[in-house]
Amino acid sequence: MSTLWKRMCCAAMLLAIMAGLGACGSHETPVMNEDALRQALVGKTWTLRKIVSRDFDDDPAQTIKFNADGTVEGFGGCNAFTGTYTLSDDHLEFGPLASTHKSCGPSEDEREYTFLSYLAQVRRIDTQTEPEELVLMTDNQSEVHFTSGESGGLFW
Repeated sequence: MSTLWKRMCCAAMLLAIMAGLGACGSHETPVMNEDALRQALVGKTWTLRKIVSRDFDDDPAQTIKFNADGTVEGFGGCNAFTGTYTLSDDHLEFGPLASTHKSCGPSEDEREYTFLSYLAQVRRIDTQTEPEELVLMTDNQSEVHFTSGESGGLFW
């Protein structure tokens, strides 16, 4: 009786472990191909949320919008900017960005400078994010996070 009990316990534990392992990895977002990535990227206004570990709020919102013709436009928090971008697979790079030159005070100017400086360092897109999220990676692997606010979820 004792041996049968031990075998049943071991079998139950083994089944529980296998069920737990079966659930692992099933929640990964598949890697997008370039066409799907371009379609998800273009036409939305992306709002900056975080650079590395620094959160950015919406007062005022710093945004970027990718256009199908390879141009990009946005708002740095004080000034509008425009430029070009190239996308090849998950490799993304911005051309020179031109902006207006209004000053909004030291703190707003610093926020804008940080945003535009990080955009200039972007080298790729993290393709394993949710559709309403955009994570750009710089050449030294720093992350720049955006959201489109177009989740289509239950509460949005």
